[in-house]
Amino acid sequence: MSHHPSIIAFARRANGAVDTAVQLEYRADEAGGCVGEDELRRMVINQLGHDPFSPDADRRVRITIARSDAGFQGRIVWTEADGRPLGERVLSSRSRDCHEIAANVAFAVVLQLQLVERGAPNDGADGGADAERPSEKTGDENNRAAATPERPSVSAEPPAGAVPASPSPLRLAVGAGPEVGVGLTPEATAFGRLFVTARWARLSTEIAGDASLPATLGEPDGSGVVVNAVGSTAAGCAHVSVASACVLGRIGWLRARGTGIAAPSASWGRFSEVGLRLAGSRELGRFIVSVHADGLVMLSRWNVVLNDTVVWSIPRLGAVMGVDVALRFF
Repeated sequence: MSHHPSIIAFARRANGAVDTAVQLEYRADEAGGCVGEDELRRMVINQLGHDPFSPDADRRVRITIARSDAGFQGRIVWTEADGRPLGERVLSSRSRDCHEIAANVAFAVVLQLQLVERGAPNDGADGGADAERPSEKTGDENNRAAATPERPSVSAEPPAGAVPASPSPLRLAVGAGPEVGVGLTPEATAFGRLFVTARWARLSTEIAGDASLPATLGEPDGSGVVVNAVGSTAAGCAHVSVASACVLGRIGWLRARGTGIAAPSASWGRFSEVGLRLAGSRELGRFIVSVHADGLVMLSRWNVVLNDTVVWSIPRLGAVMGVDVALRFF
């Protein structure tokens, strides 16, 4: 990560505290998965302990997050009300997850403000009398507090109480999506599924439930069998950029009901499968859109019988392809 550190000084209040109010200008590709302005504000406020952003403040901090060839780049520019620059810092990240660079940018802003506060003289001991003394400096510097002589570095040890503004370690999402299953019913059949995912950094887990539309297996004499499938899946996944690979375990139930016969009846059969999933996903704000392809291996064989005749045997191998849309809570 590259950086260009600088010291920014702000005017002191009479009680000796440092006024860190600044205007925030934020620009990022939220449609590409970057955090929005409200979330970036929350990252800074949670660490700093108060809200430093005010639309009426004289000084401004302009934050820009943009994609780069290697990942993302964040730029922090501090300016006076008239546009004169006070300092600039550039951060870069090789991660394809925009939340990482947003966390680093928020931490850099908090670190700068805390360094200014810690570098300001503490006038509280004498009741604030020193706050009325004229400064020995002249011109524009009369309205600025003394800055610490050493230039801070992002790699330096953070001040006490400063915690990097990282995304929540646990991210939960719920979603739904259509699928097409092959080998789970007598013919390729549409499925619908609901799921819940929990993700920690590059690992995630998923629990899902699915159900198919009816599939009919007919005989030349007009009789037939209507087959429905429902199932529950658990998955453990590893993520690299937008791609992921998962190990699956699935328990399913088949319902077979005879049609076109004198005494139709229905029966249920339970089966289990294991398999692998390959998926790709893209975050669009708080929504996650993904596509996946599953390969499944049947652990037990089942036959569908009509009039004492086996009309369909569940194949050993099956496949599922689908599109999902999920809503991320945090």
